[in-house]
Amino acid sequence: MNSRERVMATLNHSEPDKVPIDLGDNVTGIHITAYRNLLDYLGIEDKNIRFSNFVGQTAYPCEELLEHFEIDTRCLQPPLHTIPENYKPVVVDKYQGIYDGFGVFWGESVEENLEDILYYSPVINPLSEMTTVQQIKEYDWPDGTDNRSLKGLREKARKLRESTSYAIVGGRYQGDLFGYTTWLFGFEKALRHLHRNPKLIIAAMEELEKFWIDYTTSYLNEIKFGDEHYVDIVCLEGDLGTQTGPIINPKKYYEPIIKPIEHRFARKIHQLADVKINYHSCGSISMFIPHFIEMGYDAVNPVQISARDMEPCSLKQRFGSLITFWGGVCDSQKTLPFGTPEMIRKEVKHNMKCLKPGGGFIASNIHNITAEVPPENIVAMFDAIRENRLYI
Repeated sequence: MNSRERVMATLNHSEPDKVPIDLGDNVTGIHITAYRNLLDYLGIEDKNIRFSNFVGQTAYPCEELLEHFEIDTRCLQPPLHTIPENYKPVVVDKYQGIYDGFGVFWGESVEENLEDILYYSPVINPLSEMTTVQQIKEYDWPDGTDNRSLKGLREKARKLRESTSYAIVGGRYQGDLFGYTTWLFGFEKALRHLHRNPKLIIAAMEELEKFWIDYTTSYLNEIKFGDEHYVDIVCLEGDLGTQTGPIINPKKYYEPIIKPIEHRFARKIHQLADVKINYHSCGSISMFIPHFIEMGYDAVNPVQISARDMEPCSLKQRFGSLITFWGGVCDSQKTLPFGTPEMIRKEVKHNMKCLKPGGGFIASNIHNITAEVPPENIVAMFDAIRENRLYI
């Protein structure tokens, strides 16, 4: 099997020849500090180090590193979205950072040295003082049909599909509906509105839905060649979980607030193209997985095994025939940054034994590899994945 066949087989719950491996997509990335240390450790040179996500300070992995770890996926991110390593943040009030396309300012204190900033937080929330649906609708929402941000994407898609056999994952998110309201309003206000004035959350989600439908349509049209879209997987985000449980009362998800809008958007994506959907949500989310399955999500990421009720063998037993688990190989909070290589190999072996039977498992780090992770631990994780990936 080639990489694309391997990934698609496992997403269709058939056992491929070996477990597919992912690194460097939207939430399976690596912090730029850990990336530079890893390159030095392996003796690999990247002459064009770039951020794949500036606010998360994650690097865009070079081809030599991806080949070294036998990565089966490649991220189809517009070249315009990759920011040079020497990019300097702008200063607003007491913060240094960057505005995103929705007007959220991601920053840290100007008193912080740039080299000490590990990531940027949403410190200016443009909807924070809005109290009516009309105000939200009149906000200056970005235009999803503006395809200037997709410059260079078509050429990259053609090269990936026609010159390689990798599975192509849509770069950047093709949709973040509820999760983004917590950045637009601010986390506490968004949760307060959800309980006291959900019309505000619904209005913001509907505006986000309009944008993401337009953006995803533009994205998919840009990479359509004949009847085929040169992408296999698109990524959505929600972030519904914490370490110990959901961030919201699950009824607020099940009721006609969040789920119906996200379900409608998932149906639209499947109508637009023959692609799989990988949905990202950190934390303890087992109570939501039946709904993800119902809504047509094909995979869930990052499978945070350290969170409550996220034990991998249990997850596989309950849901493994209906949804693909993407991630889940090694505890990113304790074992990967602070364990020994031997501890990492043991944990990876156990988790893969739980998750790989019957397909429906793509091996990757749990969320982004953080700055403090030693390079020898990263190597131990991917070596262990490769040692345990064969189906017998």
